[in-house]
Amino acid sequence: MDRSEPARPIRKKSLSELDLSTLTHFVLTARDRTDFHRGIRLFNQARFWEAHEAWEAVWLRHPEDGRFFIQGLIQLAAAYHQLRRRIYRGFLIHLGRAQERLVLFPDLFLGIDVADLRNEIRRVLPPGDSKEAEDGADYSRIVPPRIRVVDPPTPYLPPTFPRSE
Repeated sequence: MDRSEPARPIRKKSLSELDLSTLTHFVLTARDRTDFHRGIRLFNQARFWEAHEAWEAVWLRHPEDGRFFIQGLIQLAAAYHQLRRRIYRGFLIHLGRAQERLVLFPDLFLGIDVADLRNEIRRVLPPGDSKEAEDGADYSRIVPPRIRVVDPPTPYLPPTFPRSE
């Protein structure tokens, strides 16, 4: 099956509709891996819009719930794109959405140190949803995190069972 383009539009799901047991069953094709790693390189070069676009190409090709991880990365890139444009409310909204998605995944997922990303998001986000905290923040001191690839991604393989004779 060619997964370069979805056969039909993929219905959007809310976080509350997810089947958490299926999130980590996410397989990247060769084309997905290329776009995925290109997004990481672009993000780490502070080319946030381009990273967003690279990851969106992967996201659009996957109907399964694991795509929420890719969506978390897209939200992270959008957040720092907004920060660069000095749209601070947009930065905080996208960063919060990235956190909501990335918290659903293990500390190491698709070769990315997700725990480190979540820690960086927590460090930057003001506590609660306080407009006061947002207004008092010094956004000029925020440095985007680097996405650390710590292990080549291992494709998910379904378990095999011994054949009974």
